[in-house]
Amino acid sequence: MSHSDHAASALPQNEQELLRRAYGLSSDEESQALYRDWARTYDETMLEGLHYQSPNLVADRLAALMPGLDIPVLDIGCGTGLAGRELSARSFTVIDGIDISPEMMAVAHEKGGYRDLICADLNARLPLADGAYQGAICCGTFTSGHVRASCLDEIIRILAAGAPFAFTVKLEVWESFGFRGKLAQLEKAGLLAIVALEPGCLYADSPEADGMFCSVRRL
Repeated sequence: MSHSDHAASALPQNEQELLRRAYGLSSDEESQALYRDWARTYDETMLEGLHYQSPNLVADRLAALMPGLDIPVLDIGCGTGLAGRELSARSFTVIDGIDISPEMMAVAHEKGGYRDLICADLNARLPLADGAYQGAICCGTFTSGHVRASCLDEIIRILAAGAPFAFTVKLEVWESFGFRGKLAQLEKAGLLAIVALEPGCLYADSPEADGMFCSVRRL
């Protein structure tokens, strides 16, 4: 049994069902329905129930690569704002979020820290200008049943030259969803430089690495 399966078994039944749905998503419609149902209890499930530490660790990685903290950064797949709040705690002051779920972003808005929140599908062209952001973060979006590696083309497009991007990919989809190959392709094309690809633990008490922690820079 994996860590997430074991930890989920201790959750209330309704929270277990939401987590099961998250790992079985097959369409944008299913994703939107899930996060509409989960928005109000998501933070409690992830932080208190599953001891989710990725937002903290990825925010550290982005902060280590940023030349300044008062320039625009994008929280991709921001959800309820877990990663955005970690950026705010590290003195980032111009944070936008983008997500497919209005209900999740409503929670992020209530908790504060964002300049703007944008509802959009990461599998489509993003409603953002070329080079609009000086940095980006993404935590918990590149996982089972979610967005695949083709979205990296758009993410790179909206980053300014030299901008860092720190993100996680669940290890079990690292190759099957195309992330390993796509990053190699973008690096070969001269669009990004890979700073670090490090296996690590998405949850504080994971018995072994279950995620890839990635840092890249737009060229």
